[in-house]
Parts: sequence; C-alpha cells; structure tokens
Amino acid sequence: MNLENLKKKLKPKLVPFEIEDETIYIHRPTLNDINSCDTIPKTVLHCVKDENGDPIFSLEDIEGRININVMDSTLINKIYTAISDLFTESDPIDEVEKK
Repeated sequence: MNLENLKKKLKPKLVPFEIEDETIYIHRPTLNDINSCDTIPKTVLHCVKDENGDPIFSLEDIEGRININVMDSTLINKIYTAISDLFTESDPIDEVEKK
C-alpha cells in the first residue's frame, strides 16, 4: 500500500470557485478544522485556498493574506454558501457500490 498516495486521496479536494472574476479554491473542512468552523468567517478562513493550496484569508492583517474581517459580508457569505454546498455534493469516491 502506498501511504503517500492514499494520503493525497484522503485530503479534501480543492474545487475552483469564481468570485468577482477571480478564481479561488474551496474545500470541505479537514477533520482537524471542522470544530473550528463554527462561524462564517472561520469556515471561510479554513476552507479557502489559492491555486497552490495555501490559505488566502486571515483574521488579522498579515502580509500575503486578506483580513477577512474587512471584506464585504455578502461576498464572504457567497463563498461560505459554496463551501456548505460541498457537503451535499457527492464525489465518485463517496458513492457506495450497491450489490
């Protein structure tokens, strides 16, 4: 068994999401982060990445990241809704083969 290959397959999938003509990547929370995703800002903070898989938001002013607290709440809510919708979408790997 190739553990590195399995590890990659078990990571949350990055899904492209377009917001205001920019592409960001959203994913379901990791098991480590799911308990922290108890508010809209925290969920977006943990579940939005750039094309390299690096976080793009922070809760404060940090160079190289966007302070989520000063962003338009309507747009952040759109991102949050898209993340929430990932829980209702099924991946082929999620499908259980019926016999």
